[in-house]
Amino acid sequence: MLERIFKFATMKVCIIFLFCQIFLSHELIAEVVQKSSVLSTGYWYKITTNQNGIYKLNYSDLLNLGIETSNIQNSSLKIYGNGGGMLSKLNSDFRHLDLTENAIQIIDNNNNGAFESGDYILFYGMSSGVWKFNDNNNLFEYEKHLFADEVSYFLTINSQSDGKRIIEKDVFQSPTRVIDTYSSYYQHESELYNLIQSGRKWFGERFSYNSAQSFNFSFPNLAELVDVKIAVAARSLQNSSFQINLNSSFLTDLIIPAVSSDFASEYAKEATISLNTLVDSPNLAFDMQYNSLDQGAEAWLNYIQINARSKLKLSSNYFNFRNVDNLGEGIGGYSIEDGVGASVWDVTDPTNVKRMATSIIANNLHFSDSLDILHEYIAFNNSAYLSPNLIGEIINQDIHGISPQVEFIIVSHPDFLSAANRLADFHFHQDSIISVVVTPQEIYNEFSSGMQDVSAIRDFVKYQYDKENSDLKYLLLFGDGSYDPKSRIANNTNFIPTYQSANSTHPILSYVTDDYFGLLDDDEGLFNNDLVDIGIGRFPVTTLTEANILVNKVERYYKNLSFGDWRNDVVFIADDGDLKDGNTHMWQADSLANYIADNHSEINIQKIYLDNYVQQSTPGGPRSEDTQNAINTKLLEGALLVNYTGHGSTLGWAQERILEIDQIKKWNNINNLPLFMTATCKFSYFDNPEEKSAGEYVLLNSEGGAIALLSTTRLVYSAPNYNLNTKFIRNIFEKQEGDFPRLGDIFKTTKVLSGTSANNRNFTLLGNPALRLAYPYFEVKTISMDDTLKALSEVVIEGHIEDADGLLSSFNGTIYPTVYDKEIIRNTLGQESCTPMPYRDQNNILYKGAATVKDGKFSFSFIVPKDIAYNYGSGKISYYAMNDDEQNPIDANGVKDNFVIGGIADNIVYDYEGANLSLFMNDTFFIDGGITDANPTLLAHIFDFSGINTVGNGIGHDITAVFDGNTANPYILNDYYEAVKDDFTRGVIRFPLYNLSPGEHSIELKVWDVFNNSSKATINFIVTDGNNLKIADFISFPNPFLLSTDIYFQHNKINQKLDYVLNIYSFTGVLVKSIQRVYDGGGFRIGPISWDGKDNFGSRVSPGMYIANLVVSTEYGDYSSNSIRIILLPE
Repeated sequence: MLERIFKFATMKVCIIFLFCQIFLSHELIAEVVQKSSVLSTGYWYKITTNQNGIYKLNYSDLLNLGIETSNIQNSSLKIYGNGGGMLSKLNSDFRHLDLTENAIQIIDNNNNGAFESGDYILFYGMSSGVWKFNDNNNLFEYEKHLFADEVSYFLTINSQSDGKRIIEKDVFQSPTRVIDTYSSYYQHESELYNLIQSGRKWFGERFSYNSAQSFNFSFPNLAELVDVKIAVAARSLQNSSFQINLNSSFLTDLIIPAVSSDFASEYAKEATISLNTLVDSPNLAFDMQYNSLDQGAEAWLNYIQINARSKLKLSSNYFNFRNVDNLGEGIGGYSIEDGVGASVWDVTDPTNVKRMATSIIANNLHFSDSLDILHEYIAFNNSAYLSPNLIGEIINQDIHGISPQVEFIIVSHPDFLSAANRLADFHFHQDSIISVVVTPQEIYNEFSSGMQDVSAIRDFVKYQYDKENSDLKYLLLFGDGSYDPKSRIANNTNFIPTYQSANSTHPILSYVTDDYFGLLDDDEGLFNNDLVDIGIGRFPVTTLTEANILVNKVERYYKNLSFGDWRNDVVFIADDGDLKDGNTHMWQADSLANYIADNHSEINIQKIYLDNYVQQSTPGGPRSEDTQNAINTKLLEGALLVNYTGHGSTLGWAQERILEIDQIKKWNNINNLPLFMTATCKFSYFDNPEEKSAGEYVLLNSEGGAIALLSTTRLVYSAPNYNLNTKFIRNIFEKQEGDFPRLGDIFKTTKVLSGTSANNRNFTLLGNPALRLAYPYFEVKTISMDDTLKALSEVVIEGHIEDADGLLSSFNGTIYPTVYDKEIIRNTLGQESCTPMPYRDQNNILYKGAATVKDGKFSFSFIVPKDIAYNYGSGKISYYAMNDDEQNPIDANGVKDNFVIGGIADNIVYDYEGANLSLFMNDTFFIDGGITDANPTLLAHIFDFSGINTVGNGIGHDITAVFDGNTANPYILNDYYEAVKDDFTRGVIRFPLYNLSPGEHSIELKVWDVFNNSSKATINFIVTDGNNLKIADFISFPNPFLLSTDIYFQHNKINQKLDYVLNIYSFTGVLVKSIQRVYDGGGFRIGPISWDGKDNFGSRVSPGMYIANLVVSTEYGDYSSNSIRIILLPE
């Protein structure tokens, strides 16, 4: 019993009661005491209803719910629920703060006070949709529940207090008005089609060109006049119409304007007509004929709603009624025909139902009531009741009682709870962030009476936000969303519901936004200049595997493997002009880049502007493989931020397809994950279950991609995109309260400063709002260097690592300095509608290397290349440092930019020898002529007494790689050279290649030292078909051998785990030795595998010829085998 009472669903408050042993104090205990939900104790059982009516729960129903029925006292039975209808979006409107007890009636057949066989409970149950009275037109309008089709109620047995019972309402005497009619209403509304996969509005029956359908209604006891409202939508390139007939007579024409054929115009036009008409039959048949001159036209019915007056007559087992015509002062005397044996309840307040005192006069049922407000009643036959759906027991929960110290709420679908709890635990141990994990259903149970409702999640967050001394800052929606909250489409992804716009026909005006969950002020909720109050993110996951991928990426992001100088880098990518955009995308991106350069000089900026790369014309449109490769290369190198401006879609970026889904899937930058900011259209359209967007692929890539995206979910405009991107850029590197912001802080600040347009709502954070970007924490300072760096001078630079108090003497590790030449002005090419655009660039590297940091201090030296521009100007040194403690990694960055570069040194000691070059593919085990896959990496080890020239200023003095003899288009590798630690005379080049064709290839590498002495080297390799595992160059050396031989082989499956078995057989087929190993490296050549001529038992085998058979298999089931002969010589 006690165990069940204290079992709180799946909710998990991180740190287990907030480690009360640490924080225990009278003040804290008083502070965390909160109102508890009624669901926190006792036994609770859920039932549902789907229409308005009187429902019956009998003894067997309680047994079927799993209730122990012995010794149940009638007084202990209680039903809780808040009735039908959706929660109001406006925060200030009334809502129940928790489940409310309903008045019920218990039929105790033997009046012994115990609930036994034959006894039953009666209660008023509702439909999820409700009819609401419109004061403006004095008509009732139907509000269909967007998220639920059933209303939930909760049965409990609690003997501590008597349950709430239906009592008789006070009797009003002397009626002033006789009422024998009521306001009746019917509606037809099917939810079959969401026309643009966006928005909350679903349409019903579809009409093709010149087709007709009929819709029938039956109004028992109908009076003559009815009010009709019909809403439709149509997609026709010419004006179209519905001819509407009622009971075979013409009623009206409903004209629908034509749609435009322009891109991004309204998909369909909506039209509504309201009219009243006289009828002479209780049966209404609406015939609707759709007409259009456009043979491709189609239309949809939204709804038909009918208001009428009907005679108060009990023609069925029950009916609800309200009376609008007689509102006002006085007493109404109601008369219901054929009311013998019936009862009437007042259900105006469905939680506080009252029984009306009735009498029978001449077969009519009579009762009286005040007319001061609009009452709703239900008249029902006492012998016929509805039966609720029996759901079963629910376990105790109390999310009302969450501590105000919680900073981070994670709303997780039950499928992902293990991953969500792991994330909460991680943030507590990493950042001391107090988190709580709750499920949507737990929220619905306490805040929307068990029914799915997007506003319930917002109301729960607001409830927590409004607590005294609340620390709430971040909300993560841990689960994918869908434009369909009711699973009307196959393979739906409605794990955490989405807020969809009212507009459901215009691709620009319709939107999905998670901002709604952060509108927490009392006057907010309707998006009338509302601003988010917390940081909100979403993990759009559909499986536990995907959930674990994202949590794994968060955990890895903080580990030492993810530390590196990529944390100093930001890349700006810009589309070109296409047909009419001109330089718009480029100048927007460039202005943002210049702001970073001018205000955060510690950041290194790379600009990938599409107009900088020659495009190719293809049957499918223009393409730019060079731009695509530049993006791939930068993603592999790493960047703190990737910021894109330009055209896009769910499939990628730009008409030239510079980013595509297949490309994204191949990224393996798991140790240097950037934040993506995409000022483009639909890139992260996460709520369409039928299509996974490119943005989702970027986030869900298990081997790389992004750590998060601030990205667009619908069509957007360039100007407001630029405004929001500007606010984002101006705040991403600004500290808040002395510390760098978390993603949720950046999201909130960006949204607040950008305004409240619908365009801005289309930007969603797909990622963890509690994550802090990988900002280096400490600062690097230059202590000593020459004021001017001259060509061919040897430079010595000294510095140290600082914290807020000065020298950080405990810092021991490595610093990675990069020395840049002066800023220059470059120009784009001016293709398509672009004109050549000048832009600033400071990426010519004089020196890039590494040096030891000991006790917080460092020193490094290099020789300034001869090829610098000799004019004088400001240079820049970018620093990144990390310590050697793998368990507790820390890092630092800094910049030195107040020194001069220019001129040439005096007393130069000249070097006339070129560099020594050693070339490999992927790793140093590679041998010339070996095999690779289609995406190998050129690896060059270089030595030169003076160092290598990487400036790129001298004509013909770049580091170049000529591929397959194509001297007209060499690769420029200046940026890929890095000196080894503490030695500027040695360095390494790692240059990735992509999508190489199968067959033989060669690369000729040419480098220049700082004195402009050149050296060349060539490497040959064979690209194999990457679909199948290949084995090549399976050799043994020495062979024949006397004491030991080393065996090697090559393969084409890097970055995959390989299992290989080497079996050695005698020439007669007897197995003498078996060697099994696992390889998980990044090279194409494996070895040495040594065999000492002994068998599996350690005995030397006889001299002679042996067969070595190699079997290699991948983790994906692919395998290959090969055999060679090995000769063992006699001793």
